[in-house]
Amino acid sequence: MDLSLSSLLSLARFTVQNPRMGARMVMQADLPMSARWVALALMAVTSAILAHLAFALMPAEVRQTMAGAMSSPLTSAVMQGGLMLAAVFVIHWVGRWRGGTGRFEDALILMIWLQFILLILQVVQIVSQVLLPPVSVLVGYISVGIFLWLLSNFVAELHGFKSVLLTFLGVLLTLIAVGFILALVLIPFMGPMI
Repeated sequence: MDLSLSSLLSLARFTVQNPRMGARMVMQADLPMSARWVALALMAVTSAILAHLAFALMPAEVRQTMAGAMSSPLTSAVMQGGLMLAAVFVIHWVGRWRGGTGRFEDALILMIWLQFILLILQVVQIVSQVLLPPVSVLVGYISVGIFLWLLSNFVAELHGFKSVLLTFLGVLLTLIAVGFILALVLIPFMGPMI
């Protein structure tokens, strides 16, 4: 697999157009596990840097509201890496529980690849935030749609599921369930809301 930036960008564009084939090509690259872990860390760090850059470009009143969540790029990178790794485990375990055949190492590389594509969209959103702020909101909505589209196709390809629509419904139900569980776990630590 050619890891030059131009090749990765071309493959990212192809993946958005044909997600299952793109996922297959990424899995067939058969990168060693050490390279996958390094790529996960790189995606987490890059995502944190871009998030803090986008945060710095926000209006002062928004920055004051979100200051606690964006206290340190290092904390953001650790949280991002942890969330990505948790997503890999959920994709692997839930897919296997539903009869899928995907391997953990393939779930890992697909999550890294998904994050790479999302980082490209994040750069586009930051540029539009500077040049045309209203377009930035639209890019954000498009990014969410692309995320769900790619995730559903990646999970279907990973586990050998035929229906992307049923996989999408499974992804939505899993996201809701995970969100509910996280809320139950985190509520005691949040303190009073008023």
